[in-house]
Amino acid sequence: MRKLAWSLLILAAAAIVLAWSAPPAAAAEYTNVAGLEPWSAPTNFMSLAGYLRWMTFQDQGVWLSMAEAKRIVTEQLAAR
Repeated sequence: MRKLAWSLLILAAAAIVLAWSAPPAAAAEYTNVAGLEPWSAPTNFMSLAGYLRWMTFQDQGVWLSMAEAKRIVTEQLAAR
C-alpha cells in the first residue's frame, strides 16, 4: 500500500513538472496582429509585439519574450 501511494505521488509530481514546462503554442495558435495598427485603441495603445505578448498571456498563461514576440509579428506581417 505504501509503495502504491509513493508511486502515485511521483506520478503526480511528474505530471505537474511536465505541465509547467510545456513550450508555448505553435505560431498558428498566436493571435494574429497583422491587421492591427500599433499604438491604437484596438491594441490597448501597445506595440504589436507588446499586444501579442499580452494576448498570449491571456490565452495561454505564458509570457513570450520580447524577441520572440517581435519575430512572430514580423512573420505575421510578411505573410499578409
